[in-house]
Parts: sequence; C-alpha cells; structure tokens
Amino acid sequence: METVGGSGDANDPAFSRDLVLDGARRFDLRVTVAWVAGVGGSLWAYYGPEAMEVPRRIYDRMLRANFDYPFVKFAMADDDRPMLMTELPSAALDRDELGRGLVRLATVADRLLEETSGAVADRGILPDWSDRVGRNPQLLAAYGPEVTAAMPEWEPPVPRPRRRGLLARLLGSGR
Repeated sequence: METVGGSGDANDPAFSRDLVLDGARRFDLRVTVAWVAGVGGSLWAYYGPEAMEVPRRIYDRMLRANFDYPFVKFAMADDDRPMLMTELPSAALDRDELGRGLVRLATVADRLLEETSGAVADRGILPDWSDRVGRNPQLLAAYGPEVTAAMPEWEPPVPRPRRRGLLARLLGSGR
C-alpha cells in the first residue's frame, strides 16, 4: 500500500490519508481514509477516472452490488464518478478493522472488475495486469480469508474472446 497524500495531522480531530491499494486482480485503486473523532472512519475508493461516462447497465450492476456485498456501498460523487465506500464506527475501530475495511474494498473491486470495466477504464478496455505484482500482498493475506468468508460465493468469470473490430473484419485480418 502506498500513501500518496492526505490532510491534517494524526492527532487532529479530523484527518484523511490517500492510499493506493492493489487487490488480487484490480490494481491502483485510490482509497481515501478519513477520520472524524467521535464519528468514526470512512473509506472510499474512486472507482474510475474523472470525466468517465458510466453506462446505465454498469451503474445498475453497482447498485445491485449494494445488496450483494455486506458492509460496502456504491455511490456517486459530485462529479458523477462512482465511489465504493465503507464506514467504520469509532467504537470498534482498530488496526484490524481498518485492514478488513481496506481489503473489503479491494475484494469487491476485484470481483466486479469485468462487469464494471466500462467505469474502470476507457472504452472498458482493461490494462494488461497479468505480470503485475501487487503492492500489499501481506494485507490481503492477513484479512482476505476473513473478509471473503462474509461475502457471497464467487468464481472469476471465464475470459471471453475479444471481438474483432469493424475495420479488422473489413480488411480481413485473421487475428
């Protein structure tokens, strides 16, 4: 996990930190961890780049995930960017609960990667992350089994062959 920004001091009544988190399949998930004394913590991940038009079917899938996955919710930011969020009450907040919250966000982003690719990447074309090594494998190993045990069963989707574009079909490209 990489800290890339923040505001306030850790001793202030309110502060935030911006992290970049990697899941097992989804990388570079930017997460803001915000703390307000007496209220608790909020973790939110901007799910895709700014100025991204999210197709209705993807937005509907995100809303359905609000019911499928416990302790996380999708919402829309002021700039119409989808956010994946979880909240942590101050009474129960400790290092382990923060770790579970971060892994919960990464796990849901991993599971919905293909279904929500139109919100994650331009034209829904995901980067090739096949050789990439995550920045936080210890975090996923420590809290992943407990977090996934509280979620519905899931299997990674079978990769679909890419459709050839119109130009490739017209020119007879044999790929």
